[in-house]
Amino acid sequence: MHKSILGYSLAIFLFTYDALCKEIFTVDHLEDYLKKDNPYIYGAIAQQYIDTARVTTAHGNFDTKLSADYDKKDYPVSTGEFADIALSKPIENGIELIIGYRQAEGTQEYNNIKTGDEGEYRIGIKVPVTSLLNDINERKYTLDATKINARQSTFNAQNNLRNLYSHVVSLYYRLLYHHELLKLEEQLLLKAKKRDHFIQERVHHGDIPEIAILESQQQIISREQRVLTTQSNYRQALQIFLKYINLSENSFNTHYELPSLKTLRTDNLDLDDMITKAIKNRPDLKALDTQKSRLNLDTNYNNLSKYPKFDLFAYGVHDVNYKEGIKFGFQLDIPLERRRYEGKRVEIQKSITKLEKEKDQLTLDLKTNLNNLIYSLNMVNKNITLGKQETSIAESLEEAENKKYSVGSSDLFQVNQREIGALEVKKKQLEYYLNALIIQQEIKKEIGEFISI
Repeated sequence: MHKSILGYSLAIFLFTYDALCKEIFTVDHLEDYLKKDNPYIYGAIAQQYIDTARVTTAHGNFDTKLSADYDKKDYPVSTGEFADIALSKPIENGIELIIGYRQAEGTQEYNNIKTGDEGEYRIGIKVPVTSLLNDINERKYTLDATKINARQSTFNAQNNLRNLYSHVVSLYYRLLYHHELLKLEEQLLLKAKKRDHFIQERVHHGDIPEIAILESQQQIISREQRVLTTQSNYRQALQIFLKYINLSENSFNTHYELPSLKTLRTDNLDLDDMITKAIKNRPDLKALDTQKSRLNLDTNYNNLSKYPKFDLFAYGVHDVNYKEGIKFGFQLDIPLERRRYEGKRVEIQKSITKLEKEKDQLTLDLKTNLNNLIYSLNMVNKNITLGKQETSIAESLEEAENKKYSVGSSDLFQVNQREIGALEVKKKQLEYYLNALIIQQEIKKEIGEFISI
């Protein structure tokens, strides 16, 4: 007897200790698991890292370049040798600087350069006049375009995080819902098992016929089946949720327990305030603005096509034997037809108009969605208030039916109906709580809330 009491006390102590050691897993805990090393998170943000690296690649167009040429020939009627080493440095405004040394002897095949025996030093500059006046050139355009793409990728990543985070939070609420359902079904089963003990005692004393035991056992089996089905649904919800936070079921059960769905509360929300926040915070709206910046850049670069291409160049040399010299010139290309420019100009303008309409449409959708969501949330909250009253009535009816049964004024069928009816009312109330939390999360998603990585 003493050993039995000691074992029971130890079991209670271990259960209590285990419960105290566990944390309540809340929405805030998601930040501990939704990090860069999470495959779902990295998949959502990876492109921004790729496009950021491309900015560095574009900066490479302005790298200093060392070039060397050597050519030696020994033909039957001509000989020659040419050596050239130079540093060239393009700068962001399009100007290119060159400094180098070269030596040429004999007859040159591809140029008419001749130097003294000691060679010559040269310094030069190439100025793209048209590009300089318009403050745009191919290298600068490529760099600015990659910067804009990287900025847009950042907003796209934030938008991906917005959608992913909202999805995971909704899964968390659904997990709580299934956990609450499981507890309700287990309580329903426990009631049947307790009543079965009462029924067996009454049959034993001859108060009711033995068929009552069969009815009771059938009821227990039916409720055990309900528990098994609910357990399966709960475990599926748990596995789907744990997949996103990249945590094993065993580890989750060891460290955490779930709160009651009914302890979570929804906030009172103002529509105008939500719309203001959404327009300010939504990363997809910012991404559209970035696309417009790219089109404006395309416009500036395309404007080069309507002007003649005019490049000036000048080189100064210092020959060790023959002193200084200079060479200058220009290159001029005049577009006689400007179909490329006109076609691109119309293309860009139509794209800007399309982008503006997309933004208007997104803003209208956003306002409509928020309006509907806030209205739905208010309706669900009213149902929650009514549901509390309905739950209280259902519990009172259940309790009354059990009292009638205990004195022989009711039967097991009526008791079962009352208990199932009360459970369905509680289940409906849980659905209201779930819907309220999911709607609130949808509102947060609409106004642009996302987890910071």
